[in-house]
Amino acid sequence: MRIGLVSSVVSIGLGLVACGGGGGTAAVDAPAGNLDAPGQDIGFAKPTKALKANMEVSTNTWRELGPANLACLNTPTADTATTVAVTLATTTLDFEKLMAVGSIGVTAFPSIDIASPFDTQTSDPTGVVSIHVPVGTKRFGVKMTSAQDFDTLLLNQKVAPGMATQMLDKIQVVSKTTGASIPAIIGIVRTPGTGIVAGAVRDCDAHEISNFVATVSSTAATATPLDKARTFYFSSSLKTPVHHNQEPASTNDGLFAALEVPVTPTVFVQAWGYPTDADLASDHLVLISELEVPIVADTVVTGSFEPLRQ
Repeated sequence: MRIGLVSSVVSIGLGLVACGGGGGTAAVDAPAGNLDAPGQDIGFAKPTKALKANMEVSTNTWRELGPANLACLNTPTADTATTVAVTLATTTLDFEKLMAVGSIGVTAFPSIDIASPFDTQTSDPTGVVSIHVPVGTKRFGVKMTSAQDFDTLLLNQKVAPGMATQMLDKIQVVSKTTGASIPAIIGIVRTPGTGIVAGAVRDCDAHEISNFVATVSSTAATATPLDKARTFYFSSSLKTPVHHNQEPASTNDGLFAALEVPVTPTVFVQAWGYPTDADLASDHLVLISELEVPIVADTVVTGSFEPLRQ
């Protein structure tokens, strides 16, 4: 159930919203009261371990590599706008089965501006589709639609700036069956009209990060969790989200999913953690990743999350 993203970004690692200054781990601390709040179980309790980098050595088998590399945290982004029009060939896949699915509508748009698409295509019966990215594009997103699937957004993507023809491994759409089964696995019923956010957080070397906690915040740079939104983390061996009493923070695969997210034009999906054992010992919790996204009713918002950049 790994979320597929642009390989050059993360690979799906997206260049995130610029918030906060400085370098290294000198990021903003979470405000008091938002973590470990009495009576709340929203998947946003303080981690008990420092952040680690991980690598999948075989299917569902992970190896911890050591401390997560956050050397690029809060440094200037290296994003470069495209200097040529790019034709980006890719394949539409089912998120859970990882099988090609055809006849998926694919709309591409700049940044998170869904209302201003620059290309609309439909994948052929084998799932193959080409997206045309105009000159001057840094980050872009795609919206995937079909009758059997949830509308699925893939945000914060980029391509090599000077290559006219490029390949993207895959883009993934979430079926309505999968969208219903994920909440059921953890014992909740999804409320129609709410949104879902899912992603993987990776470090500066594009390795998956374990031991972070994530939330959907109404404010940038500080954690202000949206009412009713709940975050869950995945079993790295089963590739499914599990309850907080099993995984209270991210595991080796770096995956998370936020459910029951209320419709909001702009929110900030955040990941927080302790970059080092010293940060853990001093309770210096750090905002390591943040991505501005829209929450749309009955739509799955996916993306790759990389260390926060300026």
